[in-house]
Amino acid sequence: MKKTLLATALAASSLFLAGQASAAPVTYLAADNNVSSLGDMVNSSAAAASFLSVAGSLNVFDFESAVPSNLTITGGSTTNNSGCGALCGFNTSAGGSFFRLVYGGSVTFSFAEAVDAFGFYVNGLQTDIVPQQTIKYVDGSSVTQTINMPSATGGGGAFIGFVDFGQLISSVTFNATNDILGFDDLRFGRSATDPNNPSNGVPEPASLALLGLGLVGLAAARRRKASHS
Repeated sequence: MKKTLLATALAASSLFLAGQASAAPVTYLAADNNVSSLGDMVNSSAAAASFLSVAGSLNVFDFESAVPSNLTITGGSTTNNSGCGALCGFNTSAGGSFFRLVYGGSVTFSFAEAVDAFGFYVNGLQTDIVPQQTIKYVDGSSVTQTINMPSATGGGGAFIGFVDFGQLISSVTFNATNDILGFDDLRFGRSATDPNNPSNGVPEPASLALLGLGLVGLAAARRRKASHS
């Protein structure tokens, strides 16, 4: 019985660790063509709702105040006017006006504390003209993950969200190539089921490994005690 319990605990920790090493992102992507406000982004908003229902409570940044200390943004500039209307991007925050304008090139979002969930609205998309846009990040195991954009034309909008359960993502880069885009309403942090999120009460991989070692030590101690009695 003891051997069975020990084997089960070690197998569980091994499977958990293996699952973490081979994790792949679950994506929540949707787009709308020819948009000029969040109200036009029906598909995008539905994807955002699905993402949040899984990711749970996350940090939110809407560009209406200073960038928080746990987030760094490199590339683009914060503005309330793209210079060419909704075709080049706009604000999506209720009651807000500011957003991040990226005039070609790329924008990188870096996190002081690693995350496993990230989502945002982007608009001004013309993927029929600029189809090669991608989102890339390293998932904490030296594996580079690439997420391809959903198609949106005529200054379209999209929601891009993903959860890479339990991974340690320190930055995410969006390559806009030659497009002019607006980014807004960032959501980032530890997902509701992330084992590295202390509020979830789920054992971390290291804790599971220690549990296995502890059970090994306990079994050995009991064998020694039995042999001396």
